[in-house]
Amino acid sequence: MIILRIAGGIRAHFGIRVTEWIMAAALFMFSTVLLLDPKTFDTSTGFAVIAMYGDEFFWGNLCLAAALFRLIALTVNGTFKQFPYSPHLRAGASLASAVFWGQIALGILVAKLLLGGGVTGVVAYSTLMAIEMWNVIRAWADVGATLRRP
Repeated sequence: MIILRIAGGIRAHFGIRVTEWIMAAALFMFSTVLLLDPKTFDTSTGFAVIAMYGDEFFWGNLCLAAALFRLIALTVNGTFKQFPYSPHLRAGASLASAVFWGQIALGILVAKLLLGGGVTGVVAYSTLMAIEMWNVIRAWADVGATLRRP
């Protein structure tokens, strides 16, 4: 019964939340890459800056926790009407992810300026950050709609 309810809730909102699901998958897959390849940061000068703050294990687990939190928030969203805070959780998850992708983009830019190398990562990760900012805006619009309900 609960599985059908969750599946119905996901199906009902999937179309309007598709970018959030995609970005949750991106974060999950990024964590998988980092956890399965502990030499990821060694293979690209672009990751030199974020490597100063933690290794692949640290970042991989942080991304995995954030992705799982986000998947829970997306699953709960709209499925359990008596829990009105799922848009808040979605907004927080999107904002945290936007900051994360932005930090990677900035780190790649700084590494480029200091160490040389390509800048395609700046464009790619900035695009992920922009998608997340759009997700933040949409989630906060849902927060407003929730607050206006009687």
